[in-house]
Amino acid sequence: MGTHLVPLLQKQGHNVRILIRNIEKAEKLFGHSCEFFCAEIENPQNIKGCCDNIDIVYHMAALMGHDLPSREALAKFREINVNGLKNIVKEAKKSNVKRFIFVSSTAALGLQQDVFYVNEHTQCKPYTPYQISKYEGELYMLEEINKNFPAIIIRPSMVYGPGFKGDFLLMAKVCMTGWFPKIGLGKNFSPALYISDLAEALVRFADRGKIGETYMLASKESYTLKETAKIIGKALNKKIKFFYVPRCLAILGAGILEFLCRLIGCKPFVTQRNIKSVSTDRIVDISKTIRDLGFIPQVSLDVGLPQTIEYFCREHYL
Repeated sequence: MGTHLVPLLQKQGHNVRILIRNIEKAEKLFGHSCEFFCAEIENPQNIKGCCDNIDIVYHMAALMGHDLPSREALAKFREINVNGLKNIVKEAKKSNVKRFIFVSSTAALGLQQDVFYVNEHTQCKPYTPYQISKYEGELYMLEEINKNFPAIIIRPSMVYGPGFKGDFLLMAKVCMTGWFPKIGLGKNFSPALYISDLAEALVRFADRGKIGETYMLASKESYTLKETAKIIGKALNKKIKFFYVPRCLAILGAGILEFLCRLIGCKPFVTQRNIKSVSTDRIVDISKTIRDLGFIPQVSLDVGLPQTIEYFCREHYL
């Protein structure tokens, strides 16, 4: 996200300081156009002074993953997504920043099986360690907001585009076979957000959006899983053949895979929650974001996804 956001901020005339872990990688990405602060967010001693003389903080650092629930996994995600966030907020408070923009995720909502439209008021039902840690991060931010900390919470849906792998890479690998499963009888609507739209929205949050509010970010339209697979197939020059798989059978198969992976100590490439997620229709309501930011996402999936597939091929992920 940062590689797309930083140039836009600089174009707006902002001086940018980046909290990074590896100075060589940072210089390769940004040259010498930014100020670098090298530290790990989970180490409160190392990040001291990172927000000095800073007006606006974008907090986008996170540990992501589809790990299954376990005490160890939850502790791992909390260390970055909750404790790391707390460390940065403490530094921001010391420096009296004017605006703190916390990039959370729609993952904090968890799996919404009974709600077709989700918005800022939808009840969160996190399950996986990643989802729980993002939700706990939001709860902490709300506590700080109630203490007059000038923060905004943003929940992007799945972000995709050059520079990201994510779930679309797995879908592309399946499409490479020429076959794609149609799970269940629903449309399987799912939102996504192209990286340039996310970056453009984040820039606007520098001086727009209301302090203390939560905002949803997603594409203007949601596409069915079948439409998504067809777009990927076209980009790969593959004619996709679809076959129906009953939802209950797919969930059962994923459960068996989870059990076997636990026995041999590896991560399953698909889980029961993955199946339930992709076979559940959901559309993200972004009307509040459009109203307060004056911004409508511009890149549709049939434009952004082929560029993403091209990136996968160029980087030899496919």
